[in-house]
Amino acid sequence: MKVLVMGGYGAQGSVICTYLAKRPEVSEIVCAGRNLAKAKRLVERLKSDKISPKKLDATKQDELTSAAKGMDLVVNATVPKFNLLVMDAVLKGGAHYQDLASGPTDKPMDKFVSQQIERSPKYADAGLTALINTGSSPGVTNVLVRHAADKLDRVNEIKVRYTGLMETKEFISIWSPETAWADMAEEPFLYENGKLKRVPPFSGEEVYPFPEPFGPQKVVHHHHEEVVTLPRFIGKGLKYVDFKMGDPDMPIAKAIWQIGLLGKKSVDVRGKKVAPRDVFVSAIPPPLTMEEVEQKIKEGILIDASECGVVEIAGEKTGEKIRYKYEWPTLNVREANKIIPGVTQESYCTGVPAAIFAWMLGRGKIKTPGVIAPECLDLEVRNTIFSKLAEMKIPAYEKMERILS
Repeated sequence: MKVLVMGGYGAQGSVICTYLAKRPEVSEIVCAGRNLAKAKRLVERLKSDKISPKKLDATKQDELTSAAKGMDLVVNATVPKFNLLVMDAVLKGGAHYQDLASGPTDKPMDKFVSQQIERSPKYADAGLTALINTGSSPGVTNVLVRHAADKLDRVNEIKVRYTGLMETKEFISIWSPETAWADMAEEPFLYENGKLKRVPPFSGEEVYPFPEPFGPQKVVHHHHEEVVTLPRFIGKGLKYVDFKMGDPDMPIAKAIWQIGLLGKKSVDVRGKKVAPRDVFVSAIPPPLTMEEVEQKIKEGILIDASECGVVEIAGEKTGEKIRYKYEWPTLNVREANKIIPGVTQESYCTGVPAAIFAWMLGRGKIKTPGVIAPECLDLEVRNTIFSKLAEMKIPAYEKMERILS
């Protein structure tokens, strides 16, 4: 199995490369991206003869197509705005394709996902699979939804809830600032009565009962892929899908949005036109490297951090009302570092699932051709994914409620 990882030295890409380097089925990994020095640093860290660095620009399609030739899979761990360019180049190169998210980009997410899916016939004709949205959320959340949907005759509503806790002595980025803060400013999608609609950022506030140690947390509507892809692929009369996120720092993020620091329209600042978001994002530090994470933990700056996802699927089975609930708490950052040193809680819970998807896809275990999301995967593949997640100490827990009436 040969894999090229675009952005292979980034927060998630480095975890993907680390996981795959330990799999005996993987014979070659190319850690690629614009910054050759960072790629070389990760290669030196992993000390594996399987992995090599490569300077590669996602916008240069001919170079990417050439690099994709002979590979079984290209994992796109760059920012989503490059997805379509990478998809087209990889298709020409004759490899399977995988990415981690479909937004934010310069297009509304529903339109962007449609453009990705429009490429499905070409991928299918080539006998290839393009698997989109393969992290924790989206990714594992979608697989859990499909797992419940297959047990139901009818699916009425899907709710995804996500939260996190972080104790640190200084601000630490756990995601690309460009992606994270653009998500905050976007109007989230809500699927209601069979139609997608936009709602204001930070709207729909409720207190949701997460499992301990998270407990009740305020959550709000958040711009996310599940709301766009699940209605396309789940069917079964689905009428409602939402995604809500929350953590103790959410009021700070809301205040930043309210005062206009995430605005895209240029404003006059001492005679110069600048977009507030560009200034704000440029002032935020990039995600830590693996070496920097280890140092922050050692110095007692990064004290603790963890995340939890919950998915609820309500529907009917043989006339009875049924609700499935999946809780997916991740390891805290110190526990995760015992398994893969140098990870944050976010890079571990996103990069590990993405690596497992890649391991399955690159080995030919995912046989559905065309462009698909994780909710399209069959039972055998889903069960293997759950098993591998459990091996990495991040299992999902299922509860089923039968509503008496």
